[in-house]
Amino acid sequence: MNTGRLRICAGLGLGLAVVCTPPVALAGSITVSPGESIQAAVDAASAKDTIYVLPGTYHEPALTGPAVHVTKALKLIAKISTAEREAGAKAIIEAMPGQTDGVLAEGPDASNPILGFQIKGFTIQGFPNNGIFLRYVDGFKIEGNESINNLENGIWPTLSANGLVKRNVAYGSEDSSLWVEASENVRVLNNEFYGSPTGLEVTVSNNVFMKGNDVHDNTVGVGFYHPNAASLPPLATMADWTFKGNHVYNNNMPNNAPPGTMSAALPAGGGVLVMGTDYGTFDKNVIQNNDFYGVAVIDYCTAVAGGDFDCTANPPIVDEYPDVNKFRGNTMTGNGTNPDPSHPLADYAADITYIMFDAGHYNCFAKNNEYDTREYVVGIGYPPSWNGQTCK
Repeated sequence: MNTGRLRICAGLGLGLAVVCTPPVALAGSITVSPGESIQAAVDAASAKDTIYVLPGTYHEPALTGPAVHVTKALKLIAKISTAEREAGAKAIIEAMPGQTDGVLAEGPDASNPILGFQIKGFTIQGFPNNGIFLRYVDGFKIEGNESINNLENGIWPTLSANGLVKRNVAYGSEDSSLWVEASENVRVLNNEFYGSPTGLEVTVSNNVFMKGNDVHDNTVGVGFYHPNAASLPPLATMADWTFKGNHVYNNNMPNNAPPGTMSAALPAGGGVLVMGTDYGTFDKNVIQNNDFYGVAVIDYCTAVAGGDFDCTANPPIVDEYPDVNKFRGNTMTGNGTNPDPSHPLADYAADITYIMFDAGHYNCFAKNNEYDTREYVVGIGYPPSWNGQTCK
């Protein structure tokens, strides 16, 4: 583990003493090699330092909790050359017995977040909870990582703000590959999510922008879920969820979530599920070959009726109905052709499934393509705006 620090000194003329400036908060760096500990480097680093990790497989010594626990503003960067990457080299953080999460970055509380955190280029695998877990972080970048078989969530920023999740690959979780929860001002760009009950999930958040993501071979590709599905209470504002220019396809994986969880109740074959959430904008996405539905817009209580989480046992903590969601210019083909016939809503399988028991909710559809399965399934209750109608 090599450290490098900068110190500024100036000679004041021949024969004069060398004068050094007082210490300043200049960023330093630490390099970690195979056989050394990433956690030891984190502990030795100062805020705003960069920790470079060379290719290899890292087994951290923690007996419980996260393998790597970050409580200060740092950059964790896997330092892999192009030639090494082309040869298959990786910087792998692999679970050891007793460890729960791969990398946890967290501040003390909402009033004292970490002010800046970046993790880039790692493969994190085999943890029973989460691969990359952020809590109370303001200003984060999660970029170019691979999450493999981390069983709760692959990547989970919660109670955080002003973040970027970009060019990651996450798969093999039993809840979500990516879950953005109780967070604000988050961009989710050009990721690949597959092999989980939900590929990309958003709950109780504000101002989340999602573009260029490849979401496939999950049980449900994209889940915008009612606050009852979250582990935290609602925010004062939960709006401005923009889902634009993404590809959502072949999300027909049998559900492998643990029995008794809300995730376990999700039927296979879902493209984009809008379950009781408001103010979503869905523009120019390609949604195809999802067996049950391409897009489903449904109130929370209908979605969970008859299960362990239904509204009799679990009353909605905010309005259960989806409101003011807009679907414009999407291409939806080949959806709704093979739903589970035992599901009570199987008759409503289609490119668009719209089910509401209440009138007066402005959800609209405009300039979407002509469908090649069934056009609108209006379902029960107040219909959405028709495809040619203005939807501003």
